[in-house]
Amino acid sequence: MRNKKWIIVAFLIFMVIQTMVAGCSKRDESTQEKIKPENTPQGFEGVITLWDFPKWANSKGNRFYWIEDMIEGFEKKHPGVFIELRKLTWEDGPFELQAAISSGTQPDIACISGNINFSWYETIEPLDEYLSSQDVADFHKGALEVVKHNGRIWGLPFYMTTYIMFLNLGIFKERKVEPPKDGIWTWEEFIAKLKKLTYDRNKDGRNDVYGFHSFIKEGYYNLWGIVMSDGACPLSSDLNSFTFHYPEAIDGLKKLSSLVNVYKVTHPDFGKATPEEAWTAFAAERKVAVYPAGSWAVKALLEKQKEGEGFEFDVAYYPVGKLGMPNIIHPGVASYVVFKQKDEKKRKLCIEFVKEITSTEQQKNLHLYGVFPARKSTGNIYINNPYMKRIQQNLEYTMPPPGHPRWREIEAIVQEEIRRVLLGEKEPEGAMNDAKKRIDIILGSGHKVD
Repeated sequence: MRNKKWIIVAFLIFMVIQTMVAGCSKRDESTQEKIKPENTPQGFEGVITLWDFPKWANSKGNRFYWIEDMIEGFEKKHPGVFIELRKLTWEDGPFELQAAISSGTQPDIACISGNINFSWYETIEPLDEYLSSQDVADFHKGALEVVKHNGRIWGLPFYMTTYIMFLNLGIFKERKVEPPKDGIWTWEEFIAKLKKLTYDRNKDGRNDVYGFHSFIKEGYYNLWGIVMSDGACPLSSDLNSFTFHYPEAIDGLKKLSSLVNVYKVTHPDFGKATPEEAWTAFAAERKVAVYPAGSWAVKALLEKQKEGEGFEFDVAYYPVGKLGMPNIIHPGVASYVVFKQKDEKKRKLCIEFVKEITSTEQQKNLHLYGVFPARKSTGNIYINNPYMKRIQQNLEYTMPPPGHPRWREIEAIVQEEIRRVLLGEKEPEGAMNDAKKRIDIILGSGHKVD
């Protein structure tokens, strides 16, 4: 299995190099004629490469139109400078970026989600000296902590988001079940309500409406808020030890498993469905009463209501466990980083562009995306939206995934073992002990974090 993974990584690196080489040759041909050395007051002429992820769409469905507009404006302001955009996907983009860094073919600027990988600090520019004290103070503490390391700031936060439980209030009313008051419920209250919300609507002797549903996929932590509800964390604070085999994690995993294996309150495809299939069961088929998702789902559900295809909904926190408060992992801060530049003038231009796209003015657009600004000066962009107000409070209980350089490999093992528990193939203790054996090899293979 490890050999297979290394073959995949090697292939990704090879493909990134090939793409970069091909892209450079085409870029040289297309931009050489445009660059006019005599018209470059900023002292640099050439191409800045930017890798970015899709954001909100315009009327034509283009989810890169905002960054394309920003690029066009910057190029007009700086004649002779051209920003080449590579459009990433949320599914493959993180792997492509890691492969590029590993092969030394990283872009000049990139958007990242969650903690900055500790192995990147030698390849990215610290930004402290380019920020005023007012700039630093303007970022929300939770957003700034994600891009800080050893007292330095390594990226500029753009937005924040987190997970929340979405409730189909139509099903709650149909079953005469009260939603949790102020969105807060204990584990016992959560189970009692889910049991009532799981029932046989068409009277054919089989349940066809379900209390709860979700999916498992690498990069998504929608179910971890239950696993971590008693205070668990996947790695130790120094990132050098696996800790999901501790009692608080085992108890949390038992809770998650009990939904399907004890209380029978989940959709038949719970743990097997893709993200698209699970969302369809909740949002389109209306077969699910409670569904965990990111804040983006508020905008999606409100749009369905406007189209006449929606339903009444609300949001609630994850059920409270022994910790006494929600405990959520989400790669919930998106930031822009600048990779090391030999040319000081190009470095300044890269940082100028990143500051421009993460400015207060640009973060005011984030209501179009259903996420929260990282800057305090943006103000409340959801004044008349009670759903987003509650989700914003949930940001206080949200932490990013661990910043270990091999976290994606570690997470893949944990997700695989959680899936096996939900499918009834393993008990929680055995699953996490098996995960520990495999992860200890990774943590002990020379990738200690200082």
